[in-house]
Amino acid sequence: MTLSATHATIQGLIQDPIARYPFSTVACFDPTTGDLPRRQLNAPLTTTFLHLLSLPYETTSGTAEAGAVLIGASTGQGHLRTPAELEEWFRVAARPLPAHATRKRERDLILTALLRPEDGSANDHLLNVLAELGYAVVFVRPGTNLGPNPTAAAITENMRPIVRAAAARGLVVGLYSISDVSGCPMSPDVAAELVAGPGGENIVAIKVTEADYEASTLRFLDDPRLAHLKIVQGWDPHLARALQDGPRHDITRRQRCGFTSGAMSFALIPYLAIASAAQQGDWAQVAAIQQVVTAVFASMQDDPRKFADLQRAKVIMGLGEPLTREVTADQFDRVLHALEQLPKSDAKNMLVYSLCLLGDDNPCAEMLNSYLS
Repeated sequence: MTLSATHATIQGLIQDPIARYPFSTVACFDPTTGDLPRRQLNAPLTTTFLHLLSLPYETTSGTAEAGAVLIGASTGQGHLRTPAELEEWFRVAARPLPAHATRKRERDLILTALLRPEDGSANDHLLNVLAELGYAVVFVRPGTNLGPNPTAAAITENMRPIVRAAAARGLVVGLYSISDVSGCPMSPDVAAELVAGPGGENIVAIKVTEADYEASTLRFLDDPRLAHLKIVQGWDPHLARALQDGPRHDITRRQRCGFTSGAMSFALIPYLAIASAAQQGDWAQVAAIQQVVTAVFASMQDDPRKFADLQRAKVIMGLGEPLTREVTADQFDRVLHALEQLPKSDAKNMLVYSLCLLGDDNPCAEMLNSYLS
């Protein structure tokens, strides 16, 4: 499996983001080991998991595979990791597949990373690491150090140093709105200011993980200042709508929208099926698969206005407990109950297969397989 980004890949992303930016990206879980009060990254399992995520799989719409992975996102509790822990994760994720692996990859898989403004000067070192390791894209969100009710100007200046420094190193840049983590959204005005400023020529995508579709994704799609950028849906229940809206917001009817999904870490095959069905214009199939995944996503939400706690799925997959806490028995059972209650369907089977990605190495595999129809 080749992970390093080539110059041609980076230039292609910059020159034509809508056509070249990956349609589907897995925001990866971080396999963990050790005990509280703070667990560590399970490096061997991380390598195995990334390899499994990169393989092609048979779906109801044909064979499909992910286009990229995102390292350092909220699904893996990346926002809780220290800069040193993030560096370890970035380095482990970029390791080549071990020589003894039975299945080989022949294509490039684009590596993307998330950096945080609140890490300050540590980001200069992390950007050097990402450039050294062959990452292609660096995402930046508003920092958690902005205080209450920051102005658009304050958010812009908070994010700008990473945009400028990433571009200076030849990296592609993505902007990221995720209020659940940052405490505030990134507006289209902030995105437009960053695009027009230093390093803005390297900005290719905007990832939107917000509960209100009209106030977030749709505003980015509607803004003419951002018409050349890929809009990446990150709030999973909005995915079907975003993929239908995407072509309507491009002058040549290309697909403006893609997705970067943490849920794709536990529902890889259904999401690959969604991608294939959307590219074929089979919106009934997209909606049917989305309904199945959303039911399990909702079982991990304690508040429908807040993003799901996907760490619960990580435990069910055999990838370890959260970084700083435990998944309770009630939380675990609630997800399994939602899965069990789903009607028999190909989409449910694909979801079970995805949760069993580790095969016999997942201690829940036998139980999960009992849900297959």
